[in-house]
Amino acid sequence: MYTTHFIRLAIVLLSACSLWSCQSQQEQASAVATERLQFRVENLQRTSDDCSPDSSTCARLHITYPVATAGPAALRQSINHYVQQRLQLMRYDFGPDADTSATSYTDAAEKLANLFFEERQRYKESTQQMPDPPHPGLYGWELQVKGQPLYVSARVVSLLFDNFTYLGGAHGNPTRILQSFDSTGHLLSLPEMVNDTVKLQALAEQQFRQVRKEMVGDMPLSEAGLFITGNTLPLPQNYALTAEGLQLYYNPYEIGPYAMGATELLLPYNFLKGLLRPAYFP
Repeated sequence: MYTTHFIRLAIVLLSACSLWSCQSQQEQASAVATERLQFRVENLQRTSDDCSPDSSTCARLHITYPVATAGPAALRQSINHYVQQRLQLMRYDFGPDADTSATSYTDAAEKLANLFFEERQRYKESTQQMPDPPHPGLYGWELQVKGQPLYVSARVVSLLFDNFTYLGGAHGNPTRILQSFDSTGHLLSLPEMVNDTVKLQALAEQQFRQVRKEMVGDMPLSEAGLFITGNTLPLPQNYALTAEGLQLYYNPYEIGPYAMGATELLLPYNFLKGLLRPAYFP
């Protein structure tokens, strides 16, 4: 009888422990879910007053950018602050004395849009007074800003901004901005992501020679018509970790003429063993 009672008691205790363990795991999973980073996309679209559906001489603006709405507070705040700064700094495209102040990302986007149309109107009025006004197509200014999450993991979050501006010149200017954050919201630099930037440069040059094989071949980089000093390929200003590896991105004019276009390199994670710091591997 004592044995039977003991067995029944053990079963009850085991069931209670199993139930508690299951509930504990569910609570932990729920806590993780509530901390998961989430985004919404803000959208701002405008055209100038002189636009018509088939007009190529009016100004158009379209800005989209991500806003972190849920997730760890420090990471969320860092991302949103970075997005606001990116929109503020774009006002420098209209002059070094541009007012870049803003109280929020919404305010930053609105002020960027206002400045774009003000500068375009100023340009139009000043050139129309000339004895020989420019071709009307030069008034077809355009500003496209497309910001979005590029990569989101428990360890790293990366953002991408693909921008395009046309301000009445010979051609428009595409630009890509990349930025990775660690789980605390810290903005990561390349020396923080890798333990040897010299080795990273060597890997980047190998990939560059493959991507630009027709242009560079086996010749020294100093003889390839690039905008670089010496024979070492500099690391780019824009880089980010992605689901596939480390993306290195050279914008037009960064290492070569506009006609060369942008150069995108991808170093897969298996290339980065012993080079990328363990904290940033998927």
